[in-house]
Amino acid sequence: MKNSSKAGNLAAFILVLNMLFSDIYAGPIISALPDNLLLVYTVNELLLFVPPVTVYFLLARPDIKQTFSLKNLSAANIFLIVLISIMIQPFLMSVSAVSSLFFPNRASDFLQSMADVPALSTLIITSLMPAVFEEMYFRGIVFSNFKSMGAVKACVLGGLLFGMAHLNFQQFSYAFIMGIIFCYFVYMTGSIFSSALSHFLINSIQTILSAFAMKALPAEQLQAQSQQVTFADIMPFIYFSVLSLIPLIGMFFVFHKYNTNSRNILVTPAESAANDDLFKKDSFFNWPLLAFTAVFLYYGISSM
Repeated sequence: MKNSSKAGNLAAFILVLNMLFSDIYAGPIISALPDNLLLVYTVNELLLFVPPVTVYFLLARPDIKQTFSLKNLSAANIFLIVLISIMIQPFLMSVSAVSSLFFPNRASDFLQSMADVPALSTLIITSLMPAVFEEMYFRGIVFSNFKSMGAVKACVLGGLLFGMAHLNFQQFSYAFIMGIIFCYFVYMTGSIFSSALSHFLINSIQTILSAFAMKALPAEQLQAQSQQVTFADIMPFIYFSVLSLIPLIGMFFVFHKYNTNSRNILVTPAESAANDDLFKKDSFFNWPLLAFTAVFLYYGISSM
């Protein structure tokens, strides 16, 4: 199986199918584990990701280093990605808040359910595991198949698949944007550690902010607010989002300029030009993407 958008879309679709039907074989395994939340989540993540990864590598037999973009990050990139991941929080929170006006906020409900879990275990479950498993799969296996596309098309398709994998409209709204940014980081730096770092930081900050909110407000009030979001509730998020927009754009500009000058880009302009003919033959729309979209719409509508 050669690298192509069809192979990337198929890899994402296989993962989602495993997410939907893994209970058939994962249920008995999980139920046999000791009563340890961290262990249960760790085994569950392994059961979700290891089978699709194994299938992909058996079929495609790709180069591991190229697939996962295993390249060290420079100190400058680490610094810039940390700043961007912090400054983008108001914007992502605004998107999440606006979408909560129309759709149930599953992520907020999940974080509230973790209120009594030790802080370290919560961070491992909500931040470290997604930064490892999701980046390995979506910015590694899936995104590595989009090299025949230009940067914009590759990042948008990568973000679209990542957003739809959450299987609900509320999380799709911001996961789509995060997916584009994570793909952009990998494309510009040539390193999956860039997106893993940003993913970990964004999730960690959200988890910590949620923990502070749960300590400051009674659980009943938090639950009521998450279920009955009004436009007045989201105005502070929009306000801070607008204030942070100019410095955020500036940071992205510096990041882009630095990596362009450092020649870190995953696909050079010469390689991109050479791939043009290949991309013309590699249809963006194919049956795995259409099937994935149908599954996403079905579960998204069902969860409303």
